[in-house]
Amino acid sequence: MKKAIIIILLALGSIAVHAQIPLPDPDTTAKHFLIVASIKNLQEVSAGEQALQKAKNAEVSGFAQMMIKDHSKAEQQLLALAKRLNISLPPAATSGIKPDLLLAGAPDFESAYVHGMSAGHVNTVQVFENYATTGKDPAVRTWAQQMLPMLKMHLQHIKIIEKSMK
Repeated sequence: MKKAIIIILLALGSIAVHAQIPLPDPDTTAKHFLIVASIKNLQEVSAGEQALQKAKNAEVSGFAQMMIKDHSKAEQQLLALAKRLNISLPPAATSGIKPDLLLAGAPDFESAYVHGMSAGHVNTVQVFENYATTGKDPAVRTWAQQMLPMLKMHLQHIKIIEKSMK
């Protein structure tokens, strides 16, 4: 009888201890990465739209068109991925994003745009490379890996334009 009581007490104690251990938090790294990627996509599209209106240089205009096309497509893929993974992104990260460049009043719009795209793509490539190698969610990591060749091509392209404008 004593053994039975001890076993029951140990079992109850084990259940009580187990109930107090919190479940691990869900992986927020994937959500954070998708929020950052969404903002970057929308900034590229918005800045590209501004560049189409203001740029006189054909290479800059062509790059802006590529930014609008490629980053709009990347944003659609990102939103579909987030939906498939049941990751809800805040509206602030998926709409109404303006470029982080103060282009409208820049004395030399094209130089400001090209410089901003160059610096922005260096940062974006780093963010995507980081998640592509260390990200916890395999589906998001795969998407980041798939986006990297395009982002690196954008960086290479804008560096060529930047060099030609100096």
